Amino acid sequence: MAASSIERIVADMPEDYRMQDGQFTCAFEAPDEAIEAVEELGVSVEEEFSREAEMTWEGASGDDAADSADSATVRLFKERDTFDLASYAEGEAPDSPDEVALDRVFCAHHDLAVGDTVQIGGSAFEISGICTLPDYSSLFEDPSDFVFNSITFTIGMATPEGFASVDAPLTYTYAYRADEAGLDRAEAADLLEDIATALHENRAMPTSLMDAASNSAISYAADDVEGDQLMWEVMLVLLIVIMAFVFVVLAGSSIEAESAIIGTLLASGYRKRELVAHYMALPALVGILAAVAGNLVGYQVLYAPMRDLYYNSYSLPPFEMFWNWRVFFMCTVVPVVLLVLVNLVGLMRKLRCTPLEFLRRETTKRSRRRGVALPERLPFTARFRLRILLCNLPSFLTLFCGIAFASLLLVFGLCMMPVVDHYAENLKSDMVAEHQYILKTPVEIDVDESERVAQAAAEKLSMTPPGELEAMGASELIQLAADASRVDPDSDVVWNTLANSDEAVAQAEKFAVASLETARPGDFGMEDVSMYGIQQGSAYWSDVDTAEGSVVVGRGLAEKCGLSIGGNVELSDPLSDKTYELRISGTCGSASNMNAYLPIAEFNRLFGNADGYFNGYASDMPLAIDALYVMSDLTPDAMDKIVAQLSDSMGSMTGLLVALAAIIYVVLMYLLTKTVIDRSARSISYMKVFGYRPREVNRLYIRSITITVVASLLLCLPVIVLFLTWLVKFVFMGYNGNFEVVIPASQLVLEVCVGIVCYVAVAFLHVRHIRNVPLSIALKAQE
Repeated sequence: MAASSIERIVADMPEDYRMQDGQFTCAFEAPDEAIEAVEELGVSVEEEFSREAEMTWEGASGDDAADSADSATVRLFKERDTFDLASYAEGEAPDSPDEVALDRVFCAHHDLAVGDTVQIGGSAFEISGICTLPDYSSLFEDPSDFVFNSITFTIGMATPEGFASVDAPLTYTYAYRADEAGLDRAEAADLLEDIATALHENRAMPTSLMDAASNSAISYAADDVEGDQLMWEVMLVLLIVIMAFVFVVLAGSSIEAESAIIGTLLASGYRKRELVAHYMALPALVGILAAVAGNLVGYQVLYAPMRDLYYNSYSLPPFEMFWNWRVFFMCTVVPVVLLVLVNLVGLMRKLRCTPLEFLRRETTKRSRRRGVALPERLPFTARFRLRILLCNLPSFLTLFCGIAFASLLLVFGLCMMPVVDHYAENLKSDMVAEHQYILKTPVEIDVDESERVAQAAAEKLSMTPPGELEAMGASELIQLAADASRVDPDSDVVWNTLANSDEAVAQAEKFAVASLETARPGDFGMEDVSMYGIQQGSAYWSDVDTAEGSVVVGRGLAEKCGLSIGGNVELSDPLSDKTYELRISGTCGSASNMNAYLPIAEFNRLFGNADGYFNGYASDMPLAIDALYVMSDLTPDAMDKIVAQLSDSMGSMTGLLVALAAIIYVVLMYLLTKTVIDRSARSISYMKVFGYRPREVNRLYIRSITITVVASLLLCLPVIVLFLTWLVKFVFMGYNGNFEVVIPASQLVLEVCVGIVCYVAVAFLHVRHIRNVPLSIALKAQE
């Protein structure tokens, strides 16, 4: 319920907080005519200028001091009243020039509260409110970053006077919101292209443009919450299966224990429907009361840890629980109906027996079976334990199945982090170079000094506000114009303004990349695919053998989407609605490689690019490239950050699953093993009458159960590994990327150890239970 409520909160944010449909940043304040031209396209535009400055405060003390910095970068905005409205978790909006509102997650990580004082750009500000902004639901410092940063980066809001008092450069960002709601990806991309054209035509120099779906600060949290829903639903189904299993065992055990009474009542003239009503009343009442108690505890207490799984990472509006009939049906109605149906079916099956069979406790085939002759050369204790095992074989088989279910849940929790870690190792192994630069436009780095000067002049002319150009001297303007004239205005390739060594230029390799999608198996949506155009005989992609007219796909993409060599893959561009069908000539990389590869010439023909087009460099040496044209720099360090983020988000879930599995282990083992002891109560009573001491009885019964439990823990492992391989793939099918199932032997050993520890706790309860079996049972006539 907590996860579905967060999903609804995220879905309602665009309307509730008038979230932007996209944004663009200009090198200088855009002229009025440029903004008017953009608004004529059917959008509303608002200024969201910001200043970035260092923020300091008094550092934390105590146990959390090592994890708490005392300085960070703050991106400060003016108060907003039109787009991207703030929501306040505590306090209120700034009301005076010396007040500021800061992000909730950042403040939580650093123990900052309303009333604390921070220094921003050398000026003191008092925190007036703890807020979230819909365009920063994840604290990405740069939308092209691979992971968010809520430790050393935050956002803040101040009054216009307080904003102006911070001595830091202005960033000219504009947010826009389409008049027509509900644009799809292709329509949003077309609108963005029209906005770029309108800005260029009206002397505004955009340095970045993106729609909301491409902005990680907006879309990342929503994608994560949506992807996790499948995991919670799988867990729910597993728990329901385990509950149904327990109901079957308890129903059979209860009816068997009451068989003599049922036989007496039947012999006394009671009708079967009266017995059904009588014996169904208590389980139904207990089930309904448990459902009510579970809902009360869940909605009042247990939703908080689930909520915090997301609210500790994402800057979402204040949490509100929304009722969800589907969740109520799955979590409450289904278990209660299962309980009633299992008991009803079990009771109806048992009532086929005659009153005499009930009185003799011959309600199962087991009770009518002849005993198996055991070799006399076996010691008495061994034969006794074998007899216990054979007499309770159905119960022990049930115990095996129960342990298998609980072990599956536990191993599922234990293997989550190894799967994530292995995925991360594969990501790093697929890194072909120390740097993969993705460019906004082709940038030529093999240029001489005159070309660098010409490009710098052209950039200065285009990015300097008109007022500043007019203030320049005539000779400086003439020189700038003369230098810039050497740049071809119709060329898509720009010259790099920064110098690189000949060695760095020589080892750098151009490539092209585009973002496409392909369908996942089943109804799991679309998988993101990076299509690379690489050089023939590439020094970096040496294991990729590209052929004319065909594509090489990553092994992870092939495994997840069921692709095979010789078959076809259908790739679609979500921004243009174009679809490309290509024949697969091979696979490459690790099980996490979700890319596809073409020769760069074939890539450019396929996408209609000019000959020689590229938008990236692979390089083992760092390259100096004008930051204006760099979209991202993918390095092994960036992969480490992805790993850390995945570990942080998955770690909490793993702990929750392991704790849940341990509780289920104890309950399931207790209920199933207690059934064995209850059925053997008469035999235990006889042994006490014959003078056996409690310790000797324990050795015979508890040890038999112990052997069965340990054997079950070991024997169920192959079944668990086989089923878990499919289950993990199913759970992660909704996530981008292919998570190869890896279950280290150490985790399986840990699972067995946890199972044994849980059983030891149960065994202590059984020792007490055996001690309390009365001798009077042996004196009662069985027939």
